Amino acid sequence: MIHTQQEQFQTEKAGYSRESRASWIGSKLAQSTGLPVEQLDGLHHRIWMRILQGELACNPPRDEMDQVAAHIVAIATLAEAESALGGAKAAISAVMRASGDSVDPMLAQNFIRLASSPIFWMAMDSGG
Repeated sequence: MIHTQQEQFQTEKAGYSRESRASWIGSKLAQSTGLPVEQLDGLHHRIWMRILQGELACNPPRDEMDQVAAHIVAIATLAEAESALGGAKAAISAVMRASGDSVDPMLAQNFIRLASSPIFWMAMDSGG
């Protein structure tokens, strides 16, 4: 994957890989779904696997949990890419534009609610 110099600078500045940042966003979205705690580990695993597989993750979801993971990864990777280029406002704007089209509207709304707080972005950049 080829990054522009600006993307590389933004990612290196935070000290975390793009995959780690997308995983962190995905984790926060997963927690916002209302799934029982005992199911979150399985969802986190599927999110991480889809992020690591990248384009290979276009495989059709196997079940409902995999479908939720696919929706979360779509938002997380979009938000991470846009935030690397233009910051929090760019990420929120991109998810708003994609809501109902390429991303699940309910999860998009959850992301916007979470990401509207500066604490969300500070915590992501600190690894918290």
